[in-house]
Amino acid sequence: MPAVLRVVGPRGSGKTLLIVSLVEALRWRGYRVATAVRRDAIESTLLDADADADADADADAARQLDAGAAATVIVLSGGGRVTLERTMALPGLRSVVASVDPSVDLLLAEAFEDPGYPAVELSPPGSRGLTTPRDDLFAVVASEEIAGSFATFGPGETNGLADLVERELLAAAPDVELQFTVDEQPVETLGFVLDMIARPVLTMVEQLKGVGLRRSLRIRIRCRRGD
Repeated sequence: MPAVLRVVGPRGSGKTLLIVSLVEALRWRGYRVATAVRRDAIESTLLDADADADADADADAARQLDAGAAATVIVLSGGGRVTLERTMALPGLRSVVASVDPSVDLLLAEAFEDPGYPAVELSPPGSRGLTTPRDDLFAVVASEEIAGSFATFGPGETNGLADLVERELLAAAPDVELQFTVDEQPVETLGFVLDMIARPVLTMVEQLKGVGLRRSLRIRIRCRRGD
């Protein structure tokens, strides 16, 4: 069975953003990652009539389901369709994990509150405190931090969270390590830098004639500036 990591936090705190970044970072490292989201989390986004003044269609769908309709099909502007049903019971996370392809390394579960599984909690500005029990709390991520990293670097930058997941949940040591110095001063390298610099450079060097696989590689670049 795959390792499981829940991603929790209030609505709009950046749960999906964090999951997208984790999937991208771990995919770069060769892991297979699956995701799951509770249907009621999707419904709260699609059907919250109070969320936007112009959400007339969402409000209509919510009223239809509340009236007892077995299912409501929401047709999206791009031609896609979302079918929501009230008659099906929400499965627990345990049954979701059991249904995942066994070749998957990690399942990221958004908005599941099932105890006993490690959780990353998103903390937005003004948050009144954490809601995850201490025994289940794997990490806390500031919402503005992950949003800023996503805006600057795109998906894949998790400010070290992917490294922690790899080490603690996937029980794997990083296959590549990077020591980075600028003007003889060490610079901290988080997972995104490792993925974007160390692995591609190592792959290119290994393709050079007569080099092959190497245990270590040292590159020194000196810049000459004009007067």
